[in-house]
Amino acid sequence: MYYEAKTGALVALKRPLASTLSTPARDWRSVKWMTPGIGIKRWALIAIAGLALAAAGALFAGAELSINVGLTVMEWVYVLTGRVIDTVALGIALGIAGVALVAIGLNGTLRAVEDALGSKDFLDAAFLRRKLENGTSVVALGGGTGLSTMLRGLKLYTSNITAIVTMADDGGSSGKLREEGMLPPGDLRNCLAALADAEPQMTSLFQHRFEGLGPLEGHSLGNLIMAAMCEITGDFAEAVQQTARVLAIRGTVLPSTLEDIRLGAELDNGEEIVGQVKVNKATGIVRAFLIPDGPKALPGAVDAIRDADVILIGPGSLFTSIIPNLLVPEIAAAIKASRAPKIYICNVMTQPGETQGYTAADHVRAIVRHIGTGIVDTVMLNNGPIEAGLLERYAKTGAEPVQLDEEALAPLSVRPCQGSFVGTGEVVRHDPDKLASAIFKLLDKAGK
Repeated sequence: MYYEAKTGALVALKRPLASTLSTPARDWRSVKWMTPGIGIKRWALIAIAGLALAAAGALFAGAELSINVGLTVMEWVYVLTGRVIDTVALGIALGIAGVALVAIGLNGTLRAVEDALGSKDFLDAAFLRRKLENGTSVVALGGGTGLSTMLRGLKLYTSNITAIVTMADDGGSSGKLREEGMLPPGDLRNCLAALADAEPQMTSLFQHRFEGLGPLEGHSLGNLIMAAMCEITGDFAEAVQQTARVLAIRGTVLPSTLEDIRLGAELDNGEEIVGQVKVNKATGIVRAFLIPDGPKALPGAVDAIRDADVILIGPGSLFTSIIPNLLVPEIAAAIKASRAPKIYICNVMTQPGETQGYTAADHVRAIVRHIGTGIVDTVMLNNGPIEAGLLERYAKTGAEPVQLDEEALAPLSVRPCQGSFVGTGEVVRHDPDKLASAIFKLLDKAGK
């Protein structure tokens, strides 16, 4: 599969990628393997010789060669050694010698390749890559830091990941770039960095945020790189994919829509506010909505949902990261139509204002209120211990651990799944490894 940015579709290659190279290019690549000094030819020749001996040995042992050839060989052996040997014994000897040469040749070839690549774990890496490429097809929807945190764990289990990211962000660096007419890259950038296979220094550089440099202050380098890519390609979706190639990510990151959407909310006092930052700080949210209403989804995002083995929603802010994705009609419809498990990863803590006092069932009710049923069938919620000092600090802001209220989930046809998913540190967040492990154990239990 490859991503076609202009149409926003995931397209199947009709022929192997290597076949798209010109014939002269392929021929020259073949000649390069014969270049003196790279240490591969000798081992390859030994392996080939070993295969030939093993084949000859098998033919001798099975009496598949003609009598004349067998007698001729026996005559040569007699001239050289003065002894008579039967073809079966000769075949077995040649077979053993051939297998030994093949083993020596393959081992030498592998060492030469590892030396050329500067890697001593080439074989392990190749096996791991193949395993990940054949892994579960996962679609994860959300935004903010919650989604990117989970992606860092998921990429250890599969490379078939599609992160579908909300485009309603209007704060910080993304907000400044939106003022210049660009779609917000911030949440996309976080997901790209989370899925990156690039060197840690490259990822750290990509996530660097400028401080005290005048017009650059507050901008992250990754956002500026994506802005440059957008200017070079003239297409935002293509800029995302080119940036993904630079970071060598495992999986795909897609915006939920390419329309310039704004997030709004209706409050319980009847007031309406517009802007993701304002909604995030608001209390008493009754309804969230997008401007314009019913934006068109990126076709590649819809295709990924249809082909998914599992659909993960969250973690992330309910009204500013989760629901904005689901308010794109084609995305909600694709999720409802899917027969894959649909798992809602509930935040560990409530958020002051936005979800203050919310239980797990309240989160699901909010989704049902906006989109209807058929979006969630399982809720994953942490029940592991959280450091007392952290709980006290969060309590001062009005945040507390989200409670399960299992009885309230039952009428919503949603199953609970609890476990210890919290990491260590100065903030309360999911641990990527724990969360990913729990997700795949849940899928194994369900037979997916």
